[in-house]
Amino acid sequence: MFIMKICLLQQLYKDVLAGVPLAKESHHYTSLLNLCVEQSLEGDESCNRMHLPSTNGGIRIHQDTDMSDAVVPTTDDTSNSFANVSSSFCPREVMLLQLTLIKMMVAKAESQEIEVNTRQKYCEIFVLLNESKIDSKLICLLDSSDQLLSHMASESLASLVYFQLKEENMVNVTWLTFSLKTLSGFPVNTQIAECLWTLTAIIKDILKDEVLSGAGILKKLLAPLDAVLEGFYDSILFHHFDSHHYTSPYSKAANNLISFIDLLEALLASRTELELLLRCQRVLFLKVSYVLNLISSSVHYLIKKKLIMLLKKCVLSESREDAVSRSLFLENPSLYEDMLALSTAVLQTVNLTWLNQVPLGEKANYFGGSEAVPGDDNQGGYDQTVLRALSLVVLKALEFKFQNSATEAEIKGDFHSFMSQLLMFWRSHVNSSAQSHPFVHHCEWLSLIFIEQDDDMWEAAKALLLIYLKLDRLRHDAAANLSQKEEETWNFLIHASGCNPHCIFLSFLEKIAFDSTVLLDFLISSETCFLEYLATP
Repeated sequence: MFIMKICLLQQLYKDVLAGVPLAKESHHYTSLLNLCVEQSLEGDESCNRMHLPSTNGGIRIHQDTDMSDAVVPTTDDTSNSFANVSSSFCPREVMLLQLTLIKMMVAKAESQEIEVNTRQKYCEIFVLLNESKIDSKLICLLDSSDQLLSHMASESLASLVYFQLKEENMVNVTWLTFSLKTLSGFPVNTQIAECLWTLTAIIKDILKDEVLSGAGILKKLLAPLDAVLEGFYDSILFHHFDSHHYTSPYSKAANNLISFIDLLEALLASRTELELLLRCQRVLFLKVSYVLNLISSSVHYLIKKKLIMLLKKCVLSESREDAVSRSLFLENPSLYEDMLALSTAVLQTVNLTWLNQVPLGEKANYFGGSEAVPGDDNQGGYDQTVLRALSLVVLKALEFKFQNSATEAEIKGDFHSFMSQLLMFWRSHVNSSAQSHPFVHHCEWLSLIFIEQDDDMWEAAKALLLIYLKLDRLRHDAAANLSQKEEETWNFLIHASGCNPHCIFLSFLEKIAFDSTVLLDFLISSETCFLEYLATP
């Protein structure tokens, strides 16, 4: 029975992969795909223990007419196709194959390249699997100590929940109950990371669907989870992170935190791409101080880096080239409020003491290890990616806050203070690295820090240009005629702050050796905001 099931599953895998029609009744394939998990349920949604069946007793399956009448492959067929593979199979590998098939079949059922009858057959199989409580079995597998099984169960569960949401316009009750109980039960509950993986995967599937009207289906998914997700945000981030559990990225506590950061990133993407606004999509902006405190704590560097890159995506969310998203940002008061709240919190927290608490990594990561190739003198001793991201977060926060300030006095002092700290922060890392660059004045620092990342460089340059124009406009509004001394003071302040746009652009031209072909590449490329930067009034 065990060998026969393996052979049938392998044949099903080939048929699904090729997209050919399935010849047998749906019940037959349901029996093949039904997971043999011994489960003890508490209520209907959680699993206290999970056992894989042993090879000695074979894999117990739900017997039906299709399975009992199944044609066992001939000896020749078995020897030609499966003999070398089947003998090495164990129950774990059979289960992995079942999980792979479930995910594959969901993808095929959504593909327009597959015949309608075949897609309908897949849908019938999924209905029968749901009737056999496949969702409860997958939830039990999430708690498996076998990480590969747990991961595959998460992906298969996400595929089935998404498919049911799309086809039946309803959220899987078993999964929803499990998610609510798991998230609200933190930190006692032990399945946090697995629950977050599944939710993140479902959101990503919705965002990838080009046909689906994503906003409505995403609201149906997230609305029941909205309050509990905000509560979970408070619980997991408002925490003392000096514990040794967070100093390694492989600990369960760190894994929970990393999984939650991935979910926040998916929620940010859903907010940027869809006209939908729930509290769980706003919480990162409204309570960003929790994230800033976590970045300066003793958690592992990987967690800090992921959070800094997430903040970078937040401040760039309104800078996307998509005109629809930009108009949505300008027209929606809550988006404006959230960016203002984030910018204010960043500027209140960021000072030289806080910046110096953020380590930038002593060594860069290389393919195959963390050691540089002998004789390679081009790498610095700091993580340039994080340095640029952190700098861009501060600059974009300054831009947004100052664009919404009414008077020159509200801007000038704070701007000079923040830029002085940022310049000191840049200098401390670049001067301590293996490659130390001489500079003439502060306006060179922008191109020096960002020259290796074109898109970030022009975002940073545009932020400084907008701040400069705002200051200049307010200065001329305050006094029609400025004295020579006032002009000299203004010029000194702008140069000292490193934001004179003429110097910044000339410094960039110098870095590219005044190569016109490089400028042409920037002009025709859609990967940076260079054209928008040049067109800034």
